[in-house]
Amino acid sequence: MATATSAFSTPQQSNFISMTVGEIARLLDAHILGDPTTLITGVAGLDATAPGTISFIEDEKLLAVALSSSAAAIIAPNSMRDTLEPEARPARRGEKARKPIVFTGNPRLAFAKVMEFMQPVSLPEKGVHPTAIIEKDAHIGVGVTIREGCYVGHHAHIGDGAILYPHVIVGDGAQIGDATVIFPSVVLYHHVHIGKRVRIHAGTVIGGDGFGYVSDGKQHHKVPQVGTVIIEDDVEIGANVTIDRATMGATRIGEGTKIDNLVQIAHNVQIGRNCILCGQVGLSGSVVVEDDVVMAGQAGLRDHVKVGKGAILGAKAGIMVDVKAGEFVMGAPAVPQREYMKTEAASRKLPEMARQLRRLEKVVEELQAKLVGKELVDEE
Repeated sequence: MATATSAFSTPQQSNFISMTVGEIARLLDAHILGDPTTLITGVAGLDATAPGTISFIEDEKLLAVALSSSAAAIIAPNSMRDTLEPEARPARRGEKARKPIVFTGNPRLAFAKVMEFMQPVSLPEKGVHPTAIIEKDAHIGVGVTIREGCYVGHHAHIGDGAILYPHVIVGDGAQIGDATVIFPSVVLYHHVHIGKRVRIHAGTVIGGDGFGYVSDGKQHHKVPQVGTVIIEDDVEIGANVTIDRATMGATRIGEGTKIDNLVQIAHNVQIGRNCILCGQVGLSGSVVVEDDVVMAGQAGLRDHVKVGKGAILGAKAGIMVDVKAGEFVMGAPAVPQREYMKTEAASRKLPEMARQLRRLEKVVEELQAKLVGKELVDEE
């Protein structure tokens, strides 16, 4: 990957906490080449550096760009130390880095951590706002923040240090773990379970009825949805996500899984640990997703399919059958990625193939006409 800047194309400096390169390296447990006292006042991608900012690279092809940029310091992979440290290669002794370099095993992750270190955290004032409605038998933990217009139902449990931004609805018997943050206008239906350190963004609805009906040939009869939803620890859920409760049992989202905006997860879906679901993914009822699966945008899965550990579903993939562990599939209906790419390459040749076919048809017609003419002559 030759670029590391697309998501960071505007320098971020205002309201950031200033740190020296040495302080950053200590927090990252990283090695420095250059002056550790250099002051860093913000972060930026290589295409938008400014004096005082720190940026990062993952590819040696960008090294010259990084060193000539206006950034005050660069985060680079450990593999570049031989290129940059004078002591590493005697033939290069005497070379000097033009700015401090922080070496780490994963520059992108290190850059994200630097942003976290330097970005000031603005937390709402702790306590319950006067306009919030808290039922008397609800349990509210220590150091909880509940903002304007929230509702916490009967026998609900809010863990220590949890934050509920304005207009969050917590249904009867719902459980929210310690240090969980719930952004405005989220609705948690009755008896759903949210783990510790979960982040749920605005407009998400968790625990609505699963889409279950039985037809008698005249009308559709609703199947009661008496199960629940379990969100395990350290999950992050984007804005306007819908996660339906199970018909019976639980719809489950595994620990550490990250879900983008506008994702639909149907009743009784089981999602493993550390999965990634990108925007507009849709999972039908009773889908099973094992650990470490990645689903690109708008992938859709039919009911009851299983996706194996570490599989990758490409953008707009239509999953109609089970996907094996580690498999990369694309297309609708989805096929292995190599097969999809071959088919896609062939499809681009279809216009020329159609022209060739028309030419061949014309040649065949001419040959047939000649043969018919010859037969008539022979008959005479």
